[in-house]
Amino acid sequence: MKKSISGLGFIMLLILAACSSDDDNTPQAPGTASLVFPENNSECTAGISVDDHNSSIPFEWEAAERTDSYRLRVENLNDGTAQEFNTEATSLQVVLQKGEPYSWSVTSVSMEAMETTESESWKFYSAGDGIASYAPFPATAISPEPGENITAEGSKISLQWEGNDIDGDITGYDVYFGNSNPPETAIATDITESQLTDIDVNSKTVYYWRIVTKDAQNNSSKSEVFTFKVD
Repeated sequence: MKKSISGLGFIMLLILAACSSDDDNTPQAPGTASLVFPENNSECTAGISVDDHNSSIPFEWEAAERTDSYRLRVENLNDGTAQEFNTEATSLQVVLQKGEPYSWSVTSVSMEAMETTESESWKFYSAGDGIASYAPFPATAISPEPGENITAEGSKISLQWEGNDIDGDITGYDVYFGNSNPPETAIATDITESQLTDIDVNSKTVYYWRIVTKDAQNNSSKSEVFTFKVD
């Protein structure tokens, strides 16, 4: 009996060791690429003019650990169109429209791991010929996050967003909110804070909202339409 128990214990140890070894050999997700250029919330003047409407913009980022290749994503913030490029390098030239706002990010990809890792997302303007002042960047939602399900406290919620302008002259925000997409009713105009509180909502309802950002040069930008659902 003792030999049988000892043998069983030995087998269990082998199984545990094998499981531990498998866990140790599980491929790790690739590291996060650190963005370098174009700089965040800036005007990119380093582009090479291709024609009257387009420039070739250099993108650069730092190498990430455990990464075999990168996927660069560049999105036009005015019309929402996006381009993606795969490369093993840490830099790439991309032809973009002049005078347009863009966001960009880099996804790290490993041949061994199923997971990918996305970097931060940065914004910039592609320099335009003869442009002295740029419209603000379209605002981004902070809370609620796009597509989030939230619980309202006392049937009221708050909206919070982030606005940026390379000229640093934002004068205010208009907040559009409602059940239709896009929302047509402005529930606040020319507010200087990047948040709005005590908004009445109903449970089991989907809401849409967007921000219009205005600056001192009479420029303005519309954010995308954000949505959330109240539980």
